[in-house]
Amino acid sequence: MFKKFTIFSLFVLLCGFASAIGEVDNPNFRKTKTFTISYKGDISDVSKVFSSISTLKGIQYYSNSHERWETLYKEAGFINNTKEKRFVADDKIIVRPTTDYYCLLQDNSLGDCVFKINYAESGNMVTANFILVEPLTFWGITGVQANDLRIQLKATKVQDTIQAVITIEARYREISFIEDMIPKSLDARLDALYRWITKSLTK
Repeated sequence: MFKKFTIFSLFVLLCGFASAIGEVDNPNFRKTKTFTISYKGDISDVSKVFSSISTLKGIQYYSNSHERWETLYKEAGFINNTKEKRFVADDKIIVRPTTDYYCLLQDNSLGDCVFKINYAESGNMVTANFILVEPLTFWGITGVQANDLRIQLKATKVQDTIQAVITIEARYREISFIEDMIPKSLDARLDALYRWITKSLTK
């Protein structure tokens, strides 16, 4: 899925991606989930999962405020650009390192989330970084600025397993109703992404 490039370019690229999740200034939310999946497939199959953004549509999460399971993303997919926001089928996207892609996730409680996505693959490891490119607004108040919400998916093939890590990092306005809502929402999204990855790789 990814084109070959030099070892030096790979080293520079991976160093950049390794630090990308830490570029939120003074985050007041950061959480990581690490897990292992029994898996005999190839790392390229994991790359395909990470770049199958449309399969996020309809995934479930537990709403703490409503105390029930709900649909997290009503719509999900790559988009042609951040202005028109026209959905593009996953199979029309050819994923390459150092290239920026954009996706739209219609979040049940956070609203429309537009992310820039970067991918990297090296031997037995694949990484996807999602960076918020449009502010999140709640009741007329900007709760999260662009660049202040980042999600990193990382998977490493180790023998017959996948060692996976999901990291979510954010900085949000310290206003009472936002402080109460966002951490719980991001926790729920961490768990939903975990279930998405495990279900995609074990079905």
